[in-house]
Amino acid sequence: MSEALFDLVDAKDTFSDSDWFHRCRETQRPYVVVRTGEVSADVLWDYVTLPPQCDEIVQRHFLEIRRCAHAIFDRFAIPESYIRIKPTLICFDHLPFDHAKRAAAELYRLIATYLPETWKHPPEAAGERWRADWPNGGATEREVRPNGLRLWIEQADTSNAA
Repeated sequence: MSEALFDLVDAKDTFSDSDWFHRCRETQRPYVVVRTGEVSADVLWDYVTLPPQCDEIVQRHFLEIRRCAHAIFDRFAIPESYIRIKPTLICFDHLPFDHAKRAAAELYRLIATYLPETWKHPPEAAGERWRADWPNGGATEREVRPNGLRLWIEQADTSNAA
């Protein structure tokens, strides 16, 4: 299998039944795609290709994953962009095309960081680098972003909110 971290798909295509989806499921890799439109692109990670053993890992580390995903989004988003996060899905919508490809690679590495060693493909997962990128405590649903970006979190969890 290629060492690619994500697949590029056209916004008109059904990507959940693509060769990439089947390959990720077969190899138990994180499923990340960049769906390209005419003026922007969306990045999507879906947990569905990971083995059931990973469900508990993702749930246990959800707050950390969410904070890191926000950090990635903040680096690549423009005012028209928005983010959707829940334990089984992360989407960065309306990113510039070149930003979306870089964000997809970083999102893949983020998810791979939390997988058991045997499921990390490629093996150079991001590891401790992500911890340095976390914003102070992460964003909450109620936080107003000074950069004008809209924030949408599908699952409210304020247990770590300040």
